[in-house]
Amino acid sequence: MSMAWRLPLLLLAATGAVFLFRPATVLEFENTGQGIVARYPVTTGDVFSITYQHSIYRQPVVEEFSVGPGGELVLTGVRSESGAVLEYYGFSDSRAFHAMKRPMRTIVFRVAMEGAQTLTLGGRRISFLSLGDPGDRFTVRVACVSLAARGIGWAAGQMRRMVISGWTWGRQ
Repeated sequence: MSMAWRLPLLLLAATGAVFLFRPATVLEFENTGQGIVARYPVTTGDVFSITYQHSIYRQPVVEEFSVGPGGELVLTGVRSESGAVLEYYGFSDSRAFHAMKRPMRTIVFRVAMEGAQTLTLGGRRISFLSLGDPGDRFTVRVACVSLAARGIGWAAGQMRRMVISGWTWGRQ
């Protein structure tokens, strides 16, 4: 191969490596019990919410979050039309929305046994049932991962699903 071709190919490879290994910020849901990791791209200031049915009062609740500048999750508000739910959270008035600013590094959820929670992020609605079975525990955090690591995680998840479902290459 001539020298004229080596330099452009080397530059192309270097550019590809930078792209593949450059870290990106993601909202990461990790279900260690099943080995499932789901990642959704986010940037500082992005907002998302978790909607669920309160386990005691059986009324809808929405917890609103944002991605903080230091990579933390910030609970920015709780929304419910139920006075009983609001009282449970310690709010003394009946306003449907209560703003707050509570930063956290991680949040732990259990997939609800009835009426699974829903993540709303950038116009997407994702059921927690896509992240695990009822009763499964998973951790939510903001993480920095490269495109290569996300691709490897995705491929591993696909392989795990094939094994769980009993799918094989030789299946007729």
